[in-house]
Amino acid sequence: MFLDATKHQPQGVTIDNCKVGDTVTVSGMIHNVRVTKWGGFIVLRKSRGLLQAVVSNETSRFFNENGEAVEMNDLCREMAISITGVVNEAKIKDPAAFYNTIEISVNEVHVLSRPTTAEVVDMNALKFGDEETLLRYKFDNRQVTLRNPRDMAILKVQSTIARAFGEFLAANGFTQIFTPKIVSEGAEGGANVFKMDYFGKQVYLAQSPQFYKQIGVGVYERVFEIAPAYRAEKHNTSRHLNEYISLDVEMGFINGQEDVMTLEAALLRHIIATVEKECAHELNLLNATAPVLPKQVPAWKLSEVHEILFENHLCEQDHRGEDDLAPEEERAICKYALEKYGSDFVFVTHFPSEHRAFYAMDDPMDPSLTLSFDLLMRGLEITSGGQRIHKEQEYRDKMIRRGMNPDAFRFYLDTFKNGMPPHGGFAIGLERITACFLGIANVKECSMFPRDINRVAP
Repeated sequence: MFLDATKHQPQGVTIDNCKVGDTVTVSGMIHNVRVTKWGGFIVLRKSRGLLQAVVSNETSRFFNENGEAVEMNDLCREMAISITGVVNEAKIKDPAAFYNTIEISVNEVHVLSRPTTAEVVDMNALKFGDEETLLRYKFDNRQVTLRNPRDMAILKVQSTIARAFGEFLAANGFTQIFTPKIVSEGAEGGANVFKMDYFGKQVYLAQSPQFYKQIGVGVYERVFEIAPAYRAEKHNTSRHLNEYISLDVEMGFINGQEDVMTLEAALLRHIIATVEKECAHELNLLNATAPVLPKQVPAWKLSEVHEILFENHLCEQDHRGEDDLAPEEERAICKYALEKYGSDFVFVTHFPSEHRAFYAMDDPMDPSLTLSFDLLMRGLEITSGGQRIHKEQEYRDKMIRRGMNPDAFRFYLDTFKNGMPPHGGFAIGLERITACFLGIANVKECSMFPRDINRVAP
């Protein structure tokens, strides 16, 4: 047997290239159905959004899976159907519908399959008395509630962000790599790694591809990856996930961390422009506006951020001298940057060496600080990055100062023993940047199937 692929290519008029007056056949899931005296409406859910079809008692016909004639009353939500009809201008331009300038006058409806439960989840009635109950219900029934147009829109924007990320980097000389997620050591150190048995040996789920993307710099100079990362942090907040998608970048032959920051700013401008162009419907549906990223992005040292917030009385507490940013500081400095400089983004640099990963390069001017940065967006950290150490002996010295065993990282250190260029990079949390882009309070809504300390299903 041979497949003649030429007979199975998309042909003719489709719903995406049709014009008024065309006859089309379009398939999808019934999102809603309403019967009236004269006929009714079928709201069809397609991959991009909703499409309305208008039924007439006089001209519309319905057929079940066996090809037998049935009535419109036989239709129900979440049936898979195929509609043949004529394209007309929409009489009511529903802003919730993706195809909101056209509608289909139905000639025939063929049922392809039907749900086996009489209690189909109603995508139009996902409302509860409080947000926590709503989210719990949505996540408990995620395999079905993802069909809600709002959730579809969130993940459509997320998909566009990830694709734009890869497109920009590939166009700028970066090679996509694919690194292992079962590792012998945690890249970040500390206890926040998931342990697992690997044929009788203890191994870990990767916190990040840091070691491997640095190795990739020695091969391709510029590399990126889009892949899961795992953090065994016992946080149960709207900001954290234990499994998330990390957008990783590493580049060689840099002159300093400013080169890395400049690249990220250019990358984010491309992502923002792509989402604005391709996801206008989703942004409108979610009542979201694209973030502002000016040509001159505010960039302050951590100590300077503490001083700015203290001197301007922008935080309830005095955080000066602390080794990181408190959540209220992240929100406050972003608000300050937007009001004063018209930027939804803020770079914060020069974090203390003892509180950054061992591979972060110490500042030659002040070794107690690192040439590292975080990027904040609308009050939330979405990126950590900076310049890395690229000399073997500097790694060994820093590891020993921290009480680490260099021999446990032999494969990693061999990379630098064999020569490496000055390099640096960053990682963006995909769920976090999506949440910040869309103004979504809980990052879990930006995960298709969120994993936190309480949830490993569905």
